[in-house]
Amino acid sequence: MKRANYEDYQHNFAGMKDMENWFITHDSTEHRRNALAWRSCNSTKKNFVSEKGVRWSELLRLPYFDPIRFIIVDPMHCLFLGIARWIMKRIWINKSVLTPNDLKKIQEKMNQFKILADLGRIPGNIERGEGFLNYTADQ
Repeated sequence: MKRANYEDYQHNFAGMKDMENWFITHDSTEHRRNALAWRSCNSTKKNFVSEKGVRWSELLRLPYFDPIRFIIVDPMHCLFLGIARWIMKRIWINKSVLTPNDLKKIQEKMNQFKILADLGRIPGNIERGEGFLNYTADQ
């Protein structure tokens, strides 16, 4: 399994010439070792996950289970919610790709939307950068 490489903080991927450098290959032995370390730490679990990107799973008790190769991506929760939220918050907002003025303009446009009641709600608090934290799958 490969993980996205954001070390160079490249925001424009239009060139597509260096795709082999976009992802870092992960080792399942290291993943398993980090997951065991996460399971044994007490109050520092949140920091550990931020640093290593790993949590314990009961599937790791299976000797044949390879956590890197056997991963299942849940499209709704991971791709549509988690990754979209992460991109908005961590890259576009925290790295100032979207300025507070940009967020205000987005909120103004979203406030103008007229949608049918059965389509759900329009995210609020975009102007403060918080509206991206509570997306639902239909948004």
